[in-house]
Amino acid sequence: MRTTKQILPGVKEIGWVRCEHLVNDIALRGISMMPVPVLTDIHNVAFFDEPTCECVTENDNGNRTDTAKLKFSAEDLLPIKENLAFVVTAIDGNSYIIGAHEAPFPVVKLTISFGNANGDGAGCIYEVTHTAIKSLVKCHR
Repeated sequence: MRTTKQILPGVKEIGWVRCEHLVNDIALRGISMMPVPVLTDIHNVAFFDEPTCECVTENDNGNRTDTAKLKFSAEDLLPIKENLAFVVTAIDGNSYIIGAHEAPFPVVKLTISFGNANGDGAGCIYEVTHTAIKSLVKCHR
């Protein structure tokens, strides 16, 4: 099994969209290196601390699997009962989408932290994981 790992150089913006509003076949467009248009409103997330975004690609006897992971802290609750995709813009200005119109949808894990007296901040900690044949696809905002 061969594995490659891609890490964005820094996250400038994070936004969410409903998966139902995305174009079809995002993974296939990503495999063919076609940037995907995001033709819906992107709801910006006011995050704090240092968000991380990475994508691990596994190739097992010709079967490709990408696993994209996004982790960030925010003050607001997101509508995680819906199927959400995330648009991440790196420091270099390139934007990527995590998620698709079709299943499998990203899994969003929410941890609500009240912080502590030693200085750890309070807020919502989100961990987004998306596993598909292609994830973290370059997109146009």
